[in-house]
Amino acid sequence: MVDVLPPATPVRAAAPRHWHMLGLAVLAQTAVSVITQGAPTLAPFIQADLGLTRGAVGLFNSALIAGSLTMMLVAGWVVDTKGERVALAGGNFIVGIFCIAIVLTQGFYSALLMLFAAGIGGAFPTPAGSKTVMNWFPPALRGTAMGIRQTGIPMGGALAAAGLPLIALAVGWRVALAVGGVGCLLSAAVCWLGYRDAPPARVVDKLTVAAERPTAEATRHIVMLGLAGGLLTLGQFTLITYLAIYLLETQQIPVAVSASLLVGAQVAGAAGRVLWGVGSDRLFNHQRKPALLLANGLSAIGALVIGWLPAGTSLWVIAPLIIVYAFNTLGWHGSWIAMLVEIAGDARQGRTVSLGMTIMYPGIIVLPPLFGWFVDHTHSWTGAWTLLSLVLVAGLVLVWQVPERPRWG
Repeated sequence: MVDVLPPATPVRAAAPRHWHMLGLAVLAQTAVSVITQGAPTLAPFIQADLGLTRGAVGLFNSALIAGSLTMMLVAGWVVDTKGERVALAGGNFIVGIFCIAIVLTQGFYSALLMLFAAGIGGAFPTPAGSKTVMNWFPPALRGTAMGIRQTGIPMGGALAAAGLPLIALAVGWRVALAVGGVGCLLSAAVCWLGYRDAPPARVVDKLTVAAERPTAEATRHIVMLGLAGGLLTLGQFTLITYLAIYLLETQQIPVAVSASLLVGAQVAGAAGRVLWGVGSDRLFNHQRKPALLLANGLSAIGALVIGWLPAGTSLWVIAPLIIVYAFNTLGWHGSWIAMLVEIAGDARQGRTVSLGMTIMYPGIIVLPPLFGWFVDHTHSWTGAWTLLSLVLVAGLVLVWQVPERPRWG
């Protein structure tokens, strides 16, 4: 006797509820990103307070990413089995608690440990938010919705760049991170009270889940996208970690001015995530790969231009270059996530995103400190930005080899 799978039963909420749930996912991502993007913006304060080298200050960002890496696969499982609500609220709660605990630390290693623990909570918003988009939105709107969801990262960065340095100037960088932690706790409460998991688009039983295991080819595509992401994110984390130090040392631009530039860069990155997402839906016929290639190709060119700026370049020249560079180097991530989730079957979206990000994160951990280490040992910012451009090109080569929407077996 052959078992028959039950018929598909599409069930979607009314459109306004789609946007409501997306708004909560953006809120959760924004609150966490105030920390994950904000810790690097505090690099000049941390460096001065603890007497660190450029390479060592990059380890603060690496600690956050390392914490997320250790929990990423578990986060994907939680999203797929316990739902987005638990993941969004729980992740924000963990980040908030450990960032507040930073005020109790004194030295370099104890602060790193707290940021590592906070990074564990930071693993949850991306797979949870990505599944929110896939479950609540039809395919024709997913690129746009994913781009909007991804604005939480640069918008959190913009809030951090605008507020955390001012708090750090007044009462220290530890208190600045603790304030961000309070924001995460508030976000956790709002998501727990307001978010509802989407009703299933179809019945998913054990036979369906078994049928959606990835083929060897699909797994290879996930691995390649993960490796590409690890290379391409160097542009983002170099910008937020080293921009203030770079402009101070090469152009004598004060940190306060650089912080304002970074706010503008993060806003430009948020706009880039929306517009590149809309472009993938409307200009590229729901294809994510062209947007991903074009954004990062422009980013590679932008890195070269910024790195070769002569000393004494006018701020009126530097500022537009930074904004355009940020639009591209911060704007591609939604297209990357959309490629990953469109590989996934309905029951495995969280785990697919988490697998891709697990492969991506070692690059985020290792490469930004190496950028600082290169400058420490060569005293050449131009050489470092040139190497960054080459790394971005290497990432593009990997993306080029991944087809759109490879199918599961």
